[in-house]
Amino acid sequence: MSDLLLILPATLLGLALQAVHRGDYRRHAHFMVAAVACIALGLCLNYPGLPAPVRPLAMTLLGLLGVTALLGRGALAWREGHPRFARVPRLHRGMGALSLVGLALGLGAWLLRRWH
Repeated sequence: MSDLLLILPATLLGLALQAVHRGDYRRHAHFMVAAVACIALGLCLNYPGLPAPVRPLAMTLLGLLGVTALLGRGALAWREGHPRFARVPRLHRGMGALSLVGLALGLGAWLLRRWH
């Protein structure tokens, strides 16, 4: 039943990637923050049921998503003409790719779980 919690973040993630492809970076930011909030809510709701070795990995993934969001804020500011650091958009893209890989691995582990 808790697998149904994956539908909303997956939809938001798809919409966010579509928005960034069109160049609408503000909409991308809103969709990504909503997706991260849904993922965090799902992890918090299922936290007591997670096995002990998986809990630190889940929290590490949440931390990685948070750092990516903070870098995204800097990248958005850079794109809108408030240049502080020119490398922030590249760092954000790199962390975003790392986050997507982590989410894909976490989703695979979630779907293949055998918890008792």
